[in-house]
Amino acid sequence: MSTLIFIPIVLVIAGIVFMIYVNKKHKTAKGEIDLNFERTKYDQYKQELLANDFSQLKHWMKGKAIDAFTSASVPQSTSSKVQEIVTDGLKNAALSTIGVKLRRVETDCFWVLSGNDLHFFTTNTVGELDEHIVFDNFRIEDAKLEYGGVLKSQLGVYSKSSEEYLPKTHVITFYIDGSPLSLEIHDRLNYVTAPEDMLNLKKQLETRAKYQIVGERFLDILQNKVPHLKVA
Repeated sequence: MSTLIFIPIVLVIAGIVFMIYVNKKHKTAKGEIDLNFERTKYDQYKQELLANDFSQLKHWMKGKAIDAFTSASVPQSTSSKVQEIVTDGLKNAALSTIGVKLRRVETDCFWVLSGNDLHFFTTNTVGELDEHIVFDNFRIEDAKLEYGGVLKSQLGVYSKSSEEYLPKTHVITFYIDGSPLSLEIHDRLNYVTAPEDMLNLKKQLETRAKYQIVGERFLDILQNKVPHLKVA
């Protein structure tokens, strides 16, 4: 009998052994991170991320204070609504001045809370600033907030065991001259594993923790400033 017959069997067994090893290593590395303790380092991590991974936000804010920041996205319903306005040729001055270009994008989007203003940023495919929309205190006071669940565009991207890393969203809806404009707030900053960290599971989990800790505080800080945005 040819030994070639056993090659697929060996590969399958090796694959199973490797998966068991990776899962065990992941569980061990994850167990070394105490999120409650790490949350006490929020200020440290916020400054660290603004100085390194998200330094572009400081540039885009042009010296304005950054009280909190997190990732964001444009819901499909919002991009469709804006597209209808454009397609139908309807002239809505209010929407056109702040959001007529909004579309469903898979590139990074961000929220920044600065004083009483909310800044919404979208980027292009190379990470450069695309749009910058500012919602002032009057817009925020008239807004409503609701829980949006797991980010729908990322469902199916992760395995069942990795669902905990999917961003959960809240949808904030502004009313521009009576027309609703909804945008998503993520409970963590979007994390993409750097090529050089692909085999460094410990660093991946530590970075994910920092991104979660900084991102999840955004909503708390916003709700403390604007109590009516609390979700029952």
